[in-house]
Amino acid sequence: MMMMMTTTIVLRMLMIPVVAAAWTPSRHSFRTSTSIFSSSEESSVTMTATIESNPFLPLLSEGLRRASIITNKATSDQVFSSSPSLQRLRQQVKQLTEVGPSSLGDHAGKGLFAAKNIKAGTIVGLYPVHALGYELVAPPADDNSDEMQDLSMFIAGSNEDELYFQANPHGNSPYLHATDQPLFQRQSLLSSLFDESKDEMSPPLYLDVNPNRNEELDCIFTSHYINDGASLLNTPANEDSIEQYYMQSKKAKNCCHIPFGPSPILATITTKKVKKGEELFTSYGVVYWLGSVDDPDKDSDVAVMTERIQTQIVETARDLQKSMSMASTGYGKESSDLDQAFNNL
Repeated sequence: MMMMMTTTIVLRMLMIPVVAAAWTPSRHSFRTSTSIFSSSEESSVTMTATIESNPFLPLLSEGLRRASIITNKATSDQVFSSSPSLQRLRQQVKQLTEVGPSSLGDHAGKGLFAAKNIKAGTIVGLYPVHALGYELVAPPADDNSDEMQDLSMFIAGSNEDELYFQANPHGNSPYLHATDQPLFQRQSLLSSLFDESKDEMSPPLYLDVNPNRNEELDCIFTSHYINDGASLLNTPANEDSIEQYYMQSKKAKNCCHIPFGPSPILATITTKKVKKGEELFTSYGVVYWLGSVDDPDKDSDVAVMTERIQTQIVETARDLQKSMSMASTGYGKESSDLDQAFNNL
């Protein structure tokens, strides 16, 4: 996973069509609340005061509890042994890849490589979940203020995770990824709080990863090691350089992170053939890289909103939709069984 520089730029949420922006997080400085698990056992920590004032938190807490069971190698058998299809999926995926130093260089850290030839449309890993949060901007608190309220928040899955995210804020995280947005076309953990008949839409939901817990992960939760094959680091962030980034990233890209089964689970599926020994690459997108470039003079919002850049973002979103369609065709049974097993936890 690519290592990030200190973030000095906070991007506003992109006001462009849903198909273009649905999976790309803005670079908010998310607040982290008290962890929901103790470090020694999977039991809820008392959060009465917070929960009473924020109805989202019980839903996030339950989602994190279930996600923790799936991702931790000590408890993941509860899910992957629940059906023949999930047993096969896990057995197949764990043989496909291996972790090693990225071919991009030391600055990129570790990467994920094909351990054998892999055909297009193959799931090669799942994405860990150690924190969940939402992005929500509300109208001013009173008529005398013009300032929007940023109510975005994350909660950590354990005391250990809470300490890690306090030291490594989500707004700077190289692992931050959307897990529920309209383009994903699945029910969000927060959907029950909103009335779709009144055109109410749940806020974008994101996950984050604590890399200090990699040794605790079930063997197929390796998607967070996947790098972008291009970047905007050490590059002027103008329209030409951003368009060039998209061209280079798409050329290197051979896989895509997609929603799989229940929220907040993500999987990674190959978008083309990958030969044994080749590194797996995806595309992080312009918002990620603009948030990671240390350039206080950069007019990032203007750059993102140009027509040429919007076209690139839309094409990337369409690639995501194609990948989701491939997974639906090739892994429909596994996705359905995972959803059932998750709900039974």
